[in-house]
Amino acid sequence: MVCGSGSTLSRMTLEPVPQTGSDQPGDTPSPLTGAGRAVYVAGAVALTEPGPAAAGLVVTDEGGRLLARRAHYLGRATRLEATARALLTGLYVALDEAMLAPTLRVDEPALVDALEHPGAIPAGMEALIDQIRGVRARLGMHRLETVRPSANLARPVALAPLVEWLPERTRRAERLRVRRVGVHTYEVTSETQPGQTYRVWLRRPDGVDEPFHCECADFQYRGLPCKHLLAVAQEEGALEEVFRADAGAFSRPSEAATGEPPRERA
Repeated sequence: MVCGSGSTLSRMTLEPVPQTGSDQPGDTPSPLTGAGRAVYVAGAVALTEPGPAAAGLVVTDEGGRLLARRAHYLGRATRLEATARALLTGLYVALDEAMLAPTLRVDEPALVDALEHPGAIPAGMEALIDQIRGVRARLGMHRLETVRPSANLARPVALAPLVEWLPERTRRAERLRVRRVGVHTYEVTSETQPGQTYRVWLRRPDGVDEPFHCECADFQYRGLPCKHLLAVAQEEGALEEVFRADAGAFSRPSEAATGEPPRERA
C-alpha cells in the first residue's frame, strides 16, 4: 500500500542503538533521516482483550541494521487499537525525522483493511483512524506493508512494558513437561489437550543471535511469550533472556541453526 502526498499525540522518544565508530560531531544529522528506512510497529496485550497494552517501534536502515527502538505502555486497549496507536507514533517519527519514502510495517491486516476501506473501521476507532490518515497525508510518499508477527522486529520490543502482567503464565509453565529434541529445540506437552505437543525454539542466553518461537496459536497470534516458551526458558534458566526488550524478532530459526530438518506438521 503506497500513500503520497492532527491531532495531539504523546510522542515516543526513540532509544538510539549504539553504532560502531560513532565518535562523530554532535551536529551530525540523525541516522534516522533520509531514504531506505523501515519502521516496524507493533501493539501487544498482556491478558484478555481489552487489557494492559503497549506499543513497540523499531527503525532499520536499507541494509536491515537496527537504528533505534522504543516501547511504551498505553493503558487498557485491544491489540488492534494498540497497533493503531503504535502506527500513529511510527508515522510521527517518520515525519519528525524527515524520512524519505519510508516503509512502515505492521502485523495486523485488519488495521490495513480499516485504513483502505471505510466500512472496515472497528467501532470506537474512527477518530484514531482519522488521525493516522491525516499524518499519512502529511508524510507524503511512503509504503504501508503487512508482515507476519514472526517477522515484525517491533513485537518483542512491545512486550517490555508488559512483563509485570505475565507472572501467571510463568506459574502455569511450571506444570508443563519439557523434552529436548535438538539443538536449542524442545517439545512441550499441552496443558489442555492430552497427547498434543508444541515445538519450541529458544534463543540461547549466552548472547548467540538465535530467535525463539513456539508453534502454539497463542504465540502465533498474540506474540506474547506463551507458557510453552516460558516452560523451556525455566528449564534452561533463560527467563530473563525471554523478556529482554532487544531480544530480536520472534521467528523460527533456520535448519542450520537447529541442526535438524524442518518438522512436518500433522
